[in-house]
Amino acid sequence: MIKYHAVFVYTPFTKIDAMPMAPALLKAICNSNGLKATTLDYNLELQIAYYNKKIAVDVEQYLMFFTKMSVEAYDWYHQWVEEKAKELINLKSNWIGFSLLSYQSLTFTHDICYYIKKFKPKQKIILGGPGISKDDNTNHSYKNNKKMSDVLIETGLCDTIVINESESLLIDILLNNKKGKFNTNTQLTAEELNQLPAPSYIDYKLDLYKNNSNIFLSAEQKSVLYTHDVAATITGSKGCVRRCTFCDVFSFEPKFVFKDGNRIADEMIEIYEKQGITNFMLSDSLINGSMKAFRQMNTALAKRLPRTINYFGEYIARPKGQTTADDYHLMAEAGCKHVTIGVESGSEAVRTHMKKKFTNDDLHLMIESLYNVGITQEWNIMTGYVTETRKDFEETLALVKKYKDIPFPKMSVNPVGVLHLLPGSPLYDTHARQLDITWEDVKPGVGLIYDYWYSKQNPDNTFINRVTWWTELIEYCHTNGYMTEYRYKTKKEMADRLIREWNKSKN
Repeated sequence: MIKYHAVFVYTPFTKIDAMPMAPALLKAICNSNGLKATTLDYNLELQIAYYNKKIAVDVEQYLMFFTKMSVEAYDWYHQWVEEKAKELINLKSNWIGFSLLSYQSLTFTHDICYYIKKFKPKQKIILGGPGISKDDNTNHSYKNNKKMSDVLIETGLCDTIVINESESLLIDILLNNKKGKFNTNTQLTAEELNQLPAPSYIDYKLDLYKNNSNIFLSAEQKSVLYTHDVAATITGSKGCVRRCTFCDVFSFEPKFVFKDGNRIADEMIEIYEKQGITNFMLSDSLINGSMKAFRQMNTALAKRLPRTINYFGEYIARPKGQTTADDYHLMAEAGCKHVTIGVESGSEAVRTHMKKKFTNDDLHLMIESLYNVGITQEWNIMTGYVTETRKDFEETLALVKKYKDIPFPKMSVNPVGVLHLLPGSPLYDTHARQLDITWEDVKPGVGLIYDYWYSKQNPDNTFINRVTWWTELIEYCHTNGYMTEYRYKTKKEMADRLIREWNKSKN
């Protein structure tokens, strides 16, 4: 007896501190069409399961970079995945759907599909999301000149794959049991985006998020970012108003489209009134991508529910005059608690090549304005951008040092990592030839290929130097209290492993 038309699962691996939206939105679409669906977040459940275990870094590295695990980590991980496959089968759903946010979701999805098909070969499985769409969007081959999507279908590990937007295809696929690969080759319009139902988080295991969704934060930081520790994800826009050279968003969402700001506020208030959720993460590439919609949303929230709803999301420093002091006060009144900013580098020259479009003066004004209204800020910083020199990196250190008087957690710094040269990004697709970029000669299966690049125009920016700069930034942020102990430990271990993998590649 079939209990559900579909079960939607969010797959590892991503670091997020909110309930993922994709399964909740797909459930809402099913609800509005009379179909019964439920949702699960295996990304969070897996990270909770290995948290503080000695095999944690091995498992994370495997999920993120496809590296080999120790025997102990391998056995533990595969036992966990096998149990989850049986759990999904026991839900008695006609379809099991997996949502892949990025290429770092591919490994787990492959593994769990294998176990599901092993125990129940006729179970229908559907995959969707940017992670499985990437090869098709960038015309990249996985193996034997075939894309990952084609390999998964041909090997029988899944039945159906939706490339890019699935909202308009989902119901037809579920009702008519359509199999194969589907791609509308179109992005949702602003009108279609505004017509989507509010995501349904009813089936999510809220206790997991109350206690664990922000396991990467200190208790002090939690108290600043959240009131009730459970945050729902909503989307106000698709695509990005910027086209940063290192980012691949443009490859699957080429147009920047956004919801009416009042519609975004309505959605948050509806979820608050029906599901009791007061905290929201906006999944937009930039919450202030459209200042018009952003002001509309903040005005509506400040007027209807002043300082009741809390929200956080990705934010960008805008050129002088585009954001006013009144905007920051309105953000605070509307409930903005925290923003993550893609600072990326302290060097204006580097950021100019990235097309970030803000100066150090713009950055200074934003930093001070956020601090003055009590909105906490987290900076994402990378090392080893293709044009970056040691002097540029020292400007990054100087930027962090300049604001040492803003205490953690009012300001925190996330040394994200070294530059990955991603297919689908302008750096990979357009600038590689201009910068004379080529690839290091490494052994197959060692590390992540996207890391092993070098530019003949910038010969000092070697792989070892990039990781060394990253380690230096990690140590500085840790010494000066800009990051949690857990983040420091995992980042440092990842940097150390990159060096070991590099050395191994040359043996």
